Amino acid sequence: MPHSDTTHASPALTARPLLPQRLPLRLQDLPPAAARFCLRVGDFLTGELLRGATPDNGIPAHAQPGGTAEAQPSPVSGLRLVIGVSGGADSLCLLLVLRWLAPRLGLRLHAAVLDHGLRPESADEARAVAALCRRLGVPCRVQRADVSDLAARECCGLEDAGRRARYAFFEAERQRTGADWTCTAHQADDLCEDVLLRLVRGTGWPGLGGMAAMDPARRILRPLLTTERRDIDAFLADLGVQPVRDPSNADPAYRRNRLRHQVLPLLRAENPALGEAVCSLWELARCDADYWSRHLAHAQAGHADGERGADAPPRPAATHDAACATPPHASPVAPPQCILLPGRTLRGLHRAARLRLYKRMLDRLGPGQPLAASLMDLDAAWHAGRGGACVQFPGGKTARVIPVSDSNAGCREDAGGIEFRAPAPLPGQQEQN
Repeated sequence: MPHSDTTHASPALTARPLLPQRLPLRLQDLPPAAARFCLRVGDFLTGELLRGATPDNGIPAHAQPGGTAEAQPSPVSGLRLVIGVSGGADSLCLLLVLRWLAPRLGLRLHAAVLDHGLRPESADEARAVAALCRRLGVPCRVQRADVSDLAARECCGLEDAGRRARYAFFEAERQRTGADWTCTAHQADDLCEDVLLRLVRGTGWPGLGGMAAMDPARRILRPLLTTERRDIDAFLADLGVQPVRDPSNADPAYRRNRLRHQVLPLLRAENPALGEAVCSLWELARCDADYWSRHLAHAQAGHADGERGADAPPRPAATHDAACATPPHASPVAPPQCILLPGRTLRGLHRAARLRLYKRMLDRLGPGQPLAASLMDLDAAWHAGRGGACVQFPGGKTARVIPVSDSNAGCREDAGGIEFRAPAPLPGQQEQN
């Protein structure tokens, strides 16, 4: 079981990560290049929050479309953010940038540090990050997790176990502190790797565009997602900041590391602006996803799908994404166990719309990127009327074509459909991407 360490560690610990003795605490005192870097990140963060603004996402009323509150210095003033910090370059950059932006944007910050317990020096590094946070005036909580034990118990790899432990801890801290969002330090190089990983797995469009900068369902923000690692390294170097270097990031045993150190350099040799190209792909993908989300919601209007728990009878479900209505301090929305997509919703839709509608239903059941080939197999089965055909998807999810005779429909137009089902969760189980 993970246990908490005090953040009031002795100052005589290993001094890593290192900050210069005279690090400015105000944005206006930074070197011009560093200040511009911070402002670019702030503009991206504010833009993402306003783009996804809903009455329940923690953004003040004046930032909502049609809001009537008087203007404030920042449209996101008052937001509370938990920052996941490891002491590595990316998370240290995120901590510093948000610390310098906090007075300007009206943000309230809290740092969360998870010691994975995989290296002898990890405990000292976690305490050093806590000491750094105290110096910056950012409240911090450190917790230790036995990731090796978790991997053995969950029958998964160390990388997957570490990810599960991190997100579980970050979400627990978000709820404990009453924060609106958790901020992670994924940046543009991570986005490149994510796109390649999805391509290798066979993910379809627009999921091929990579991770989202804003995940309302899990209350996660990624403010650095379009910032390249070389710019982060230059930012830290200009300030004299020395981050922790985790040797596991160079271990070729992990697929992500092989892509990072072997494949991406070859692609950058062909196109030095690869990061910009991937960010353009990402922007096009989410533009496409936004369009299809609205189009499919309209297509479903009047043909509400049924959502139910493991044993509950079907009930009508709203056609908008429930994730967007998540109260800011509540747990992430519990996904349904089963969704029924009636045949009358599918009939008359173009194949492109049907494929995206299948993905929409699967996404509502929980994590796991569906493969394009599996989506096409499902569509072929439905189009051919192969009642009872079942297709498996990542995350233990399934989709079954419902025979006309099983639909209890009053007329053939309403007959059949597809039942999407998630595996029943184990007691206390929480899955993370």
